[in-house]
Amino acid sequence: MTTGQTVTADRVESIANEVHLHKFGGSSLADAFCYRRVARIVTEHAGSSDLVIVSAAGDTTNRILAIWEAREKQPEYAATLLDSLQRYQQGLIDELLSGRQQQDTRASSEHDFVRWRKWLIGEEKIEKAELCAYGELWSARLLAALLQKQGTRADYIDARTFLSADDAAEPVIHTESSRQALIERIAPYPGTRFIVTGFICQEAGTGRTLLLGRNGSDYSATLIGSLINSRQTTIWKDVAGVYSADPRKVERVVSLPTLDWQEAEELARLGSPVLHPRTFQPVDRERMVISVRSSLKVENQQTRIGQYELAEAQGKVLTSLQDVTLFSIPLKQKSLLQAFEENQLEPLISWTDNDAKHFAFHQNLLDYVRDFLAKLDDNHHAQEVSGYSMVALVGARIKETRQFAVLKRQVDEQQLRQFAVADNGHSAIAILGQKLDNRLLNRLHSLLFNFRKSIGILVLGRGNIGSEWLQLFRQQRDNLNESADVKIMGVANSKRLWLDYNGVDLQDWQESFDRLARPYVLTELLRELANAPCDEMIVMDLTDASAVAQQYPSLFANGMHVISANKRAGSSPDALYREIRTIQQEYKREWLYNTTVGAGLPLNYAINDLMRSGDKIHGISGIFSGTMSWLFEHYDHGKQSFSELIRKAKAEGFTEPDPREDLSCHDIVRKLLIVARDIGAQLDWSDVEIEGLVPEHLKDLPLEEFMERLSELDEPMEQLWNSARKDNKLPRLMASFEVRDGRSHAKVGIELIDNTDMLTNLIPGENIFVISSDWYNEMPLVISGPGAGRKVTAGGVQSDLHQLLGKLIQQQLVI
Repeated sequence: MTTGQTVTADRVESIANEVHLHKFGGSSLADAFCYRRVARIVTEHAGSSDLVIVSAAGDTTNRILAIWEAREKQPEYAATLLDSLQRYQQGLIDELLSGRQQQDTRASSEHDFVRWRKWLIGEEKIEKAELCAYGELWSARLLAALLQKQGTRADYIDARTFLSADDAAEPVIHTESSRQALIERIAPYPGTRFIVTGFICQEAGTGRTLLLGRNGSDYSATLIGSLINSRQTTIWKDVAGVYSADPRKVERVVSLPTLDWQEAEELARLGSPVLHPRTFQPVDRERMVISVRSSLKVENQQTRIGQYELAEAQGKVLTSLQDVTLFSIPLKQKSLLQAFEENQLEPLISWTDNDAKHFAFHQNLLDYVRDFLAKLDDNHHAQEVSGYSMVALVGARIKETRQFAVLKRQVDEQQLRQFAVADNGHSAIAILGQKLDNRLLNRLHSLLFNFRKSIGILVLGRGNIGSEWLQLFRQQRDNLNESADVKIMGVANSKRLWLDYNGVDLQDWQESFDRLARPYVLTELLRELANAPCDEMIVMDLTDASAVAQQYPSLFANGMHVISANKRAGSSPDALYREIRTIQQEYKREWLYNTTVGAGLPLNYAINDLMRSGDKIHGISGIFSGTMSWLFEHYDHGKQSFSELIRKAKAEGFTEPDPREDLSCHDIVRKLLIVARDIGAQLDWSDVEIEGLVPEHLKDLPLEEFMERLSELDEPMEQLWNSARKDNKLPRLMASFEVRDGRSHAKVGIELIDNTDMLTNLIPGENIFVISSDWYNEMPLVISGPGAGRKVTAGGVQSDLHQLLGKLIQQQLVI
């Protein structure tokens, strides 16, 4: 190659070795939030001299085509559409930029739209391809300006200034002149990130705009990468690489870390929505690697496509097409058959039977096939039959795999039209005479890919319970991973998040959290977690935060299961509680919360078992607070003041972070509401009669001041105990709930109990629950045991996790 005098051979080699390509599609630039996300990715994950290829933002190209179509017959409608397009583009500029960048970019935009309006009324001539090119031009110009505003060295390049081609159905690139022009453009500016328009080039000799066709931006990225002999092109999409099946149709898919060129090209040939065949045309397979990554969640696994050693015969991807059409040509029509086979339209599969040769095509190629036959088949010898579908297994040496026999056996049970191995040996293809059912695809995927289910866990709350549970999880991790791949992918407190989709390292996790955690917003995190690289995501709510409880509908709607030690959701106001339950049931998510009442005691399990078995529960009473049990039992002995015991209980993790939650009975009311709602009662806060222990003048003090004035509780408590002892009784903080005459009655407060009763002779910290039902009427069912403490609560959370894992692992896909 001959380059300009200023570009040395060393500089050309440096560009080839150091400059990578990054491509972002229209959906990655749909709005201002998306632009900022892309700018962050370019800043953090692209090299300082990398090239970034962009598509038109959002639905800009569709808008442009709609204006083109409306111009002749509906000029007023076309003007309205143009107004809307201008508002959209200039709205992005105003939201993203300020100062000089905003002024310059807006001025360029306004100049463009002045030209558009002249074209609209016939004063300016603009070809269709040039109109479409504006979408990419606006994206490149805006992203470069945004990067400049953020302090990054960046500029944009209109690909028409270096990329030239001859006009054709697929433009034929002038490789050498395009390579020279590109290198001369970028070589003098090391350390500058250039944003380049995808999809477009210029016609050699005339300068007319040409379009590179469908998926032209992906093709642009690998094409431009090949011009500079780059080592890597990263295609940023909405998905984390290539999956074992289409995640929109199949559950429990896994992202593939690598694909060989042959596997990737076969997958693209069979209609993959992630890959397009033209993307691979310019690639030097011995040098370049294509990486497919998620722009929505950069931490997700990516798929690297390159030249890998295919040592093992293995099926990797189950792919499918819903709309397949068969074209059949009689064997005796030799000239027609020969012409059809020599055209550039490659079928999914072809075969011969019943004196005819059959060609299966996806609907994307139907217009081309029909146009071809219309020119050559005047007598309509070829027959077209629609209504078919395709499933295929793609992988190296597919016929040697165990999966080949499995797929053949399964499709034999369907309306099979043809089953064969592709000529290249990299796929087994079944053409079916039926519409595809996602249940069939799920079943096939489950049978073909026998992998362990991957479970991700996000831990919200790293206080007493969270820290204790993380230690317990670390001890039992090997047992949990016997039947599933269970990883803690994130740990968060109220302000900071440590997220690692490969699994956080629990060795010295507190130090790692301090070092690696970053600020986060829970609502934004939920959108990210929906794309986490795992089959199921569990959110472990070990907080006492109402703000977290209010997000439960979003948690469920984003596909997450929840394990709660947080009582706020289960005891939330009736309207929120109903919303939580409705969304949970609609999205078929699991919610386990046994530790919210009774810590590690199996109260929730017992209630559910009784009700599933047909029993009817009439009421539950007892000592619901392990904290208050601990305080009262110790206070009976008279060795310490009540305030001293509260401080001790708080230090040992028996109380809520603010002890007033326990002393005011709010925590007990929450437990009562959770239990009552579990048995179907309509109960809200206003329905509970409450008698707490916190005087009015201490209720609203800051926590630190309240702790300093705890001694003000000592005298009234001493008087209460002395008065009760005169009658051989002891005070106990009781909770009760019952249904009488179709109405719910609930009360929480101090009751004086005979000092010989079991309720006054518990082990400190013990809960006791007395359940009355149809079956347990004369002699109630009693459940008792420790009801407070970080260890028993962490153990209860672990029990919930075991229960949930069992449910998730045992789920079967049934047709």
